[in-house]
Amino acid sequence: MPVTHPPTPTNHVPHSRRRKSRRLSFALRALVSAIAIVVAVPGIAHAAPPTALDGAAPSDDRTYQPAFDYDGDGCYPTPAIGRDGTIAPGLALGGAVNGQCRDLSDLDNTNSYSRSKCNNGWCAYIYGLYFEKDQTLPGCCGHRHDWEHVVVWVQNGTAQYVAASEHGAYNVRARSQLPWDGTHPKIIYHKDGLSTHAFRFANVDEQPENHKGTWQFPPLVGWDNYPAGFRDRLVAHNFGSASFGLKDSSFGGELAKAKPAGIPFDPYA
Repeated sequence: MPVTHPPTPTNHVPHSRRRKSRRLSFALRALVSAIAIVVAVPGIAHAAPPTALDGAAPSDDRTYQPAFDYDGDGCYPTPAIGRDGTIAPGLALGGAVNGQCRDLSDLDNTNSYSRSKCNNGWCAYIYGLYFEKDQTLPGCCGHRHDWEHVVVWVQNGTAQYVAASEHGAYNVRARSQLPWDGTHPKIIYHKDGLSTHAFRFANVDEQPENHKGTWQFPPLVGWDNYPAGFRDRLVAHNFGSASFGLKDSSFGGELAKAKPAGIPFDPYA
């Protein structure tokens, strides 16, 4: 007698397909959980920034030092080298774009760095700020360490041009095209769209976004004002994708990129 099999229920799913579906569902849940952990809770131990050096710089360097602010989608600057000679370790990428690097305490523990060159009737004053990371997206992308620079071009005691670093190049403007706080050009560290961070010129009447709500003047360390041996240690350090533009091997090139068209200044003299 032929064997009659019961009809297969219309909602029946073969075991192999159920197992594959369960594996896919588990993998998706694991991926979502991993992303959530990376973005929301980095969980990576990090060293505190080094303790800042005391400000010490020539009068002219201080006269033209930019007035800085830092948009909310980025880090605050920190010391690149501390009182004990420790070089900043930077931050691994992860978490929020400004994660672990935008605390009120950072505004009270920071430095900026300066160097100058004068010839043919012009003086260039270059200023550098160090940031612990330069991250483009929540959880990823970018690099540990960031250096950004501003060059103020002075003729006959008056700042005539300002150049702000922007992804390896410089944006140059005449003094009439940007806002000032006395002799200090207003410069903002910001995230440039989907790209990494850079400096930009403040807009007229733009208000600072930092925790203190005021334009910032990080204690300035001039080229000849480091504690003994500290400058050599700083310029010898490898910051990876970031570069300290004040060191001898970079200084002339930075000034050449930042030089306004038509002025007789020689960046390599």
